[in-house]
Amino acid sequence: MSEQPEYVDRARTLIMDTLNQELAVVRLELEARVSEHFYVGHASNIDPHHVTTALRELKSDNLIQRVTAPSRGGHQIETIQPANRTNRSTAIDRAAARKRALYAKYTGWAQGTVRHPQGLIGPAGEQAVRSAILAASALQPLAPGFGEVSTVLGVQLSGPVDSAGFLVPQIAGIPQAPVTAIFEVKNIRGWIYPQSPELFQVLSKAVELQAAHPNLPIVPILVCRRAHETTFWMAKQLGFIVIAMERQYAGTAMTDEEVIEVRNGLDFNDLHRGTGPSLRVQERLQGPISQNCAEIAETWRGTSAGLGHYFAALKGKQSSPQRALLMRQLRAASTKRGDRGGW
Repeated sequence: MSEQPEYVDRARTLIMDTLNQELAVVRLELEARVSEHFYVGHASNIDPHHVTTALRELKSDNLIQRVTAPSRGGHQIETIQPANRTNRSTAIDRAAARKRALYAKYTGWAQGTVRHPQGLIGPAGEQAVRSAILAASALQPLAPGFGEVSTVLGVQLSGPVDSAGFLVPQIAGIPQAPVTAIFEVKNIRGWIYPQSPELFQVLSKAVELQAAHPNLPIVPILVCRRAHETTFWMAKQLGFIVIAMERQYAGTAMTDEEVIEVRNGLDFNDLHRGTGPSLRVQERLQGPISQNCAEIAETWRGTSAGLGHYFAALKGKQSSPQRALLMRQLRAASTKRGDRGGW
């Protein structure tokens, strides 16, 4: 993805302004403070990939430090701090300790504990999506309550999908062939980009399903907290669906006060206690997805046959150069078949 120097320069300025105010931040907090706000005099925000580049430059210029230290619970947590500690060394250390404590609490919700090995945030997002699918009344479920399934249309998938069901599109009031929709939910803080492994988890499973049933209409759907605009461009061209909830559900095992403390302290403004339903998912299923699912499925059929062999590799973790090479190959193949690109 190309960098735009003016955005990187703005990111550098905002990062240093943030550090001078907060004294210490964790990476996802910095992304929230810089990338999820709009600024006076500018028509758009600063995307996370510009923040990444700006951080790399600031570190190279010795203007910031990355400091890893244990939180109270023993987690090793990195904070980003200003390199200039003159007359504020104690204040920076206190701020860093506070941010580590808040982030350790959030990490416990997100990654799991002995009491909640699956975490709280992941299951809360899945429940928010399932209840939204039920409320939309647009699909027939493959499992009770649109729960997790490992076998779809008689195909044992390489891993379970979070939900699945059948959409029945209509043309002039006449029901058409049902479209099989499979859902993956990624209720995470990081934005989903075209190269994100999380995206290819659902796409690779949809390829398995389409290969077994080449003539059936199938649509993969990824639901996440936020996605970069290029991911939506990619989805339109390749024939899948991305729904950004723009809300992160945390579950109900914690108190409102605990959520507010983390939300305010780390600027996670869309973090909320509860399990939904996600109104964004409900609205999309009742509107454009139900109306356009047959057309999307036809695009996906061509993508699965022509480009699907890239997706299994991209769902895993590779070195940055390997992943970049795979993405270049995927983009080139997509462009060759006539897609507009831009993602």
